[in-house]
Amino acid sequence: MIFSEFPFLRYLLMFLGGILCYTLFGAMHAQLVWVLLVSTYLLYAILVVFNRLNRRFNQQVLISILVFLQLVLLGYLSMYYKDYRNDSKHLSFYEEEIVGYIGVILDIDEKKQNSKANKLKILAIINSENEFLKATGDLLLYHTHKDTLQPGTIIYVSGSPELILPPSNPSEFDYFTYMNRQQITHRHFARENVRIIGYQAIQPISDYFVKIRASRLAYIQSRFEDGAASQVGGALLLGQKKKLDKEVGDAYASAGAMHVLAVSGLHVGIIYGFFFLFFKPYKMKLAWRIIYLSIIILIIWSYALVTGMSPSVMRSATMFTLMALAQMKSRNPSIFNAVALSALILLVYDPFLIFAVGFQLSYLALLGILIIHPILVKLWIPKHRIVEYIWQISMVGFAAQIATFPLSAYYFHLFPNYFLVTNLIAIPGAFLIMAIGIPMLLFADVPFLKDVLVYFSELLIFAVNSMIFKIQDLPFAKSEIYVSECFMFIYWIVLTLMLMITLKPKKWKLYGVMFFLGLIGVINFISAFKAKPIEVLIYDIRSSGYAMDFGDSYYFDYNVGIDELSFKVFPHRDQHMKNRQALSAFVKGDSLKVFLPSGLGSISFENGHVNSIDSKMQEKFLWVEGNWEPVIRLDKEQPGAVRYVFK
Repeated sequence: MIFSEFPFLRYLLMFLGGILCYTLFGAMHAQLVWVLLVSTYLLYAILVVFNRLNRRFNQQVLISILVFLQLVLLGYLSMYYKDYRNDSKHLSFYEEEIVGYIGVILDIDEKKQNSKANKLKILAIINSENEFLKATGDLLLYHTHKDTLQPGTIIYVSGSPELILPPSNPSEFDYFTYMNRQQITHRHFARENVRIIGYQAIQPISDYFVKIRASRLAYIQSRFEDGAASQVGGALLLGQKKKLDKEVGDAYASAGAMHVLAVSGLHVGIIYGFFFLFFKPYKMKLAWRIIYLSIIILIIWSYALVTGMSPSVMRSATMFTLMALAQMKSRNPSIFNAVALSALILLVYDPFLIFAVGFQLSYLALLGILIIHPILVKLWIPKHRIVEYIWQISMVGFAAQIATFPLSAYYFHLFPNYFLVTNLIAIPGAFLIMAIGIPMLLFADVPFLKDVLVYFSELLIFAVNSMIFKIQDLPFAKSEIYVSECFMFIYWIVLTLMLMITLKPKKWKLYGVMFFLGLIGVINFISAFKAKPIEVLIYDIRSSGYAMDFGDSYYFDYNVGIDELSFKVFPHRDQHMKNRQALSAFVKGDSLKVFLPSGLGSISFENGHVNSIDSKMQEKFLWVEGNWEPVIRLDKEQPGAVRYVFK
């Protein structure tokens, strides 16, 4: 593989460089970037015109540098104009007291435990002086309005939305950053304070497909008798994973089949390949080939819109569209160019997609399949067709797992040990379910046929579910793994060098692998013998209870619900504590005294806060926006976990 043969890969790397520059340096250099962009473009245009007039092609290196520099600057500016912080009319910049606002609903009601949720686009706010001010921005609205709020519904909401805050405990899911990267900064628990005032179709195409998705999902729920089959059918066919019960989601995650439930390149690829079973475009005349491939492109994007346009679906739909466009001219495009161009198009549309987990895992898995899979299948060539089929599917899953392992472990802290067995069930199962399930959704109004399709669709999903649950129940079905960003970086360097050695052996590549493997060993050795301070971690709990850890072995929980423990406490405790022992305590009314081990004293709590510490502490730290900040005096009203370090 020669790097120069893939121009769009070079363009993508330059554009990513610009996105990275914005991430590191922020918006302070936007004006300078504009000046540089205009200057480099003018110089580039002068050189091109000069070469044209003289019928020469001089300054090739300089022209290439100018093109790459412009791509870097465009990547920076794409982030700048997408970032809500650079929009002076954004909701987050209004300091006036907001007493109400007008907005338009962007999606259909999503049922919650005690309310309904919608994504809403702000049109205007009303301040305390009853002034209407134009505003922008999206927020999450939670309400109990009696009517279903459809996309395009304009509503008036009384009250003020609240800012989504950063996590107040270490290792807690960073919902603040997750929503900010979707350009959502606020949420509002409005209950019944919602009034419908009109309708405006601001995204008619998307609204149309949202309604189709809702109707087809309701059809599955009404026709399927088995609850788990109904949930998996909605996820696999329509991309609605939010409807999954925790038990079903955990089973698929533990078995390593979650990629089947997330509508992705696998599903789009099945649809794309399905049409090639009947007609081969390269055998058609040009006019018919263009019509046939155009219909396929239309179907792919329609399915992408129906399933919610997740990053992985957009990636595969864009990539297959590019391949179909090339095939219209009977060309066989480079798959790497198609992959790079699809990523470039999506990042131009929304540069913040680079932070989406689905986007990252989708492209990593695809690269693993394209690069690693051909190497693996050459290790053994089975003689029997069935064995070869099993071997091919196994190596596809193995290649994707090799490429995505550190990232999935970093985000989800889970490794499915039987993923190879799961793929032998899940991938063929997904193909069969889609082959019957999609016609089931299309022919939902055809008598007799709809009943047959519903029966076989539910039967197939039930069979796959049963096998997935059995794999989950096997001993050692999953392993908890925690990796650092440093480990990910070294892992991919070592993997890249090993692939380079396989494709074209060189001594320096082998030395590079040995160096980085040795570096991992040295880091682990130093970490194992590095003295750890004795410390107390007191979690920030919203309820009236308490949760704390002492060192890496002792803990104490009092009057904290399991949901709050799961979100705020267990993520950090599971990562840093192996052998756990509960601390003893004395409770009297609203006061509580926790006794530390080894005669190190005690900590007294009262009314939800630390009252006194009968021990020698050296330093105090407060968890603020993802970092431990040293403090001298703690403000009881300021949210954040507290860390005390012993002398």
